[in-house]
Amino acid sequence: MLMAEQTVEGRVDQLRHIAGLWYAQGGVAEVLAELGLVLAVRLQMPQGLVVSELMLAFGAAQEEQRTREWEARLLARASELDGLHRIISAANSTLDLDTSLQTVVETVAEVVHVQACSVYLYDKHRDELVLRAARGLNFAAVGQVVTKLGTGVTGWAAQLGHPVAVRDVSQETRFTVEPQLGDQIFHSVLAVPIVLFSAERFQFSADKLQGVISVQTTGPRDFTQEEISFVEVAAGELAFFIANAQLYQQTDERLHQKLRELTTLQQVSKSIAEQIGLRDVLNLISEKAVELAQADRAAIFQMDDGKLQLVSSHGGAGDGVRDFIIQTVRDSRPMAVMNAYQDARFPDLAQVAVRENFHSLFCMPLRARERTIGGICLYKSEPHLFDYEQVRLLSTFADEAAIAIENARLYDESQRALMIKSALLQEMHHRVRNNLQTISALLAMQLRRVEPNSQGAKALRESASRIQSIAAIHNLLSREDLGVTTVNAVARQVVDSTKATLVDNDFPIKFAITGDAVRVGSRDATVLALVINELISNSLTHGLAAEGGKVEISALLGDEMVIVNVRDDGPSHPPPPISHSSGLGLQIIETLVNEDLGGRFQLFREEDGPWMCAQVRFPQRSIIEEE
Repeated sequence: MLMAEQTVEGRVDQLRHIAGLWYAQGGVAEVLAELGLVLAVRLQMPQGLVVSELMLAFGAAQEEQRTREWEARLLARASELDGLHRIISAANSTLDLDTSLQTVVETVAEVVHVQACSVYLYDKHRDELVLRAARGLNFAAVGQVVTKLGTGVTGWAAQLGHPVAVRDVSQETRFTVEPQLGDQIFHSVLAVPIVLFSAERFQFSADKLQGVISVQTTGPRDFTQEEISFVEVAAGELAFFIANAQLYQQTDERLHQKLRELTTLQQVSKSIAEQIGLRDVLNLISEKAVELAQADRAAIFQMDDGKLQLVSSHGGAGDGVRDFIIQTVRDSRPMAVMNAYQDARFPDLAQVAVRENFHSLFCMPLRARERTIGGICLYKSEPHLFDYEQVRLLSTFADEAAIAIENARLYDESQRALMIKSALLQEMHHRVRNNLQTISALLAMQLRRVEPNSQGAKALRESASRIQSIAAIHNLLSREDLGVTTVNAVARQVVDSTKATLVDNDFPIKFAITGDAVRVGSRDATVLALVINELISNSLTHGLAAEGGKVEISALLGDEMVIVNVRDDGPSHPPPPISHSSGLGLQIIETLVNEDLGGRFQLFREEDGPWMCAQVRFPQRSIIEEE
């Protein structure tokens, strides 16, 4: 072609083409220069022109090749950076480990241009690698496929702590086929351990292993150092995310556990506050202790007259440990038995453990008011060392159980004291009533010896009526609640007593008792009885003496004030015969109302009817305050 070309420009273009082909075929520049000297002679062209054109074209092809290589590298690096960005974004956007792992396998497979990618996480408790994410493999195998450390290429990389690349698995004896994965079609594999390195980056140990990320191709392949480095970087990012996700999961579980503990303790405290029945509360404590401490059985023992008695259990029955823990309860110190069959302190405990089906035991004393009142025990059916959290939780349950037992004891004591006090008060009211009845009988005997219509007879009748009213109130208090009655009951007793002593059968008088059932204590009831008696006596003497009439007694409660109205329709009748009155009744009423009841007394005529009304107002005091 060169010989056929007649123009210099055409020959120069052909020389440049030859130099490009020479470089593309792997030729060296020195041989091309020698070729140029030969061609210059045959073409009858200047040697400098021919050699320079060949060298320039050879250099241009070389630079073009380098440019294409750099472009490919830059594109690969951009793809890797984009993949790392997606991996980091997936790690930072969610704490859902499975979702992020799936994003990682898809990104790595795309960047490295492989047909399959998978991630195994290391289970430290079982010392196994568990498949957690996959692309290009059977997705149903996720969570099912398990690999031991040192088994297969994946387990080998995990054991070594550095990447393992296999060009053709058919030539690798360590490779094992996993039928569930469907990986029979793949020939090459690259397994990179996911390691959480600390400051000593290159000191690998099993406690730093988080898992393994593995890539596979359908044909044999030599993985480049750049590809291995990228998978290593992805594994490093994944290691931190896995560690953070695990810490978050542990923290979340602990928070939920604390929430369950607080909710349970609040429920137990609420039951203690609401229920008096000791058995129900202790059964609830036993049940929750088993649930939260993850024990198999719980039992609560109570110390009674120096003897330890089983009072509650959950998860099983039996009090065979009672003789072994009694000294611990007496000394008020916890006791832990990790292996009941081998504890030298209690040689006979093994027989009890066989009979009651437990292996480990922990007992916490119950203390209340600086004294030990029992113990709470947790049982486990396998060897178990109770950790700090379980001991702390059991200590809290022990405090709750101690409070429940102490509350029940105090309640029983208060009930017995209340029964004794009630009996004493009833007996006291009974004796006071009998004494007052005796005084009233003496006054009645004295009344027979004086003139019936004399001032002395009137005074004796009024005194007898007052005494009878007080006696009636004591009789009322001896039958009702402890020192408590109502204004209506007091008025009813006074009216019954008045009918027997003051009412004249010649002039009919009707009594009516209305209003609210206002509760008053024994002290106010006694004073109020005297006041109502004096008011009825005053009505009978001044308003109803001529021809009788009606007396109404009403009580109501408003703004914590007791209001008692005693009304009569006396003013509508002719005025009674003129009688001499000392005014002693009103003086007694005002003194009792103002000084004893701490209230006010008022006497007035109602505007809307012919009624005279005597009103007594005094504050309602609590029964405890009166006592």
